Amino acid sequence: MDGGVKSAQIQIAVMVALLFAAGVAAQSALPFDEEAEQQVLISLNQSRVEAGVPPLKLDDKLRDAARKHSALLAQRNVLSHQFPGEPSLRERLRSAGLFFTEAAENVGVNSQADDVNSMFMRSSGHRANMLNASYNAVGIGIVHRGRDYWVTEDFATLSPSLSDQEAEDKAAATFEARWKKTRETVPKRITLEAVRTFACQMAKSGGQMHKSGFTYEGKLSHEVVGFSTPDPSSLASQVDAIINSATVSEYAVGACTPQQSADGGQFWIAMAFF
Repeated sequence: MDGGVKSAQIQIAVMVALLFAAGVAAQSALPFDEEAEQQVLISLNQSRVEAGVPPLKLDDKLRDAARKHSALLAQRNVLSHQFPGEPSLRERLRSAGLFFTEAAENVGVNSQADDVNSMFMRSSGHRANMLNASYNAVGIGIVHRGRDYWVTEDFATLSPSLSDQEAEDKAAATFEARWKKTRETVPKRITLEAVRTFACQMAKSGGQMHKSGFTYEGKLSHEVVGFSTPDPSSLASQVDAIINSATVSEYAVGACTPQQSADGGQFWIAMAFF
């Protein structure tokens, strides 16, 4: 490739990055309309309740991400989910420190704040995002510029904020509750740091690692189950198979949180049965 052409391309790329950075820096000067944001949130949740789905929790990090995008909408005076030089929605939410399994976004512009919810509800795609029962959180950012309200709604299924110990406790509680449905004596829960280490090793390998067994007081585990889940209290079907068919006297649980694994919003759980 000609050196002059390559140099020109680099200059263009730098120019795009600088323009985007300048846009981000100017966002703080734009008036975010908190009253309109609250109004839209109330209307959105009313629509969800009327449709028989739970209301959404307002999340500050989602709101900040939505506000940043609304600022760009107002500055560019055009609707888009991703401007040149701007990260994708999922990348924006990750950089905001959010851990989630699903996400979606509505963007729009309206001259009346009280018509925003109805405007989105009249569109099948936007309506589907608004009434999606799997989402549990939302962030709404509205910039009022001139006669227009530029609106971003960021939806997400946020993973619970748990430590590895809390995640392990949830998995153990579910296991023991299921065990009690068919057995009288609950197996003894033991602590094996190696099981927790293995959970994070699985996460980093994308679930490609396998473990033949763990040792506890000279005994080798006869079953090891590893899986990922957005909710540690939701166990893999293999665990039910063990409850129904295996003799277990002790068991250990290890968990790797999304913060530890950087694997989206998934918890990785390892369980060893003795």
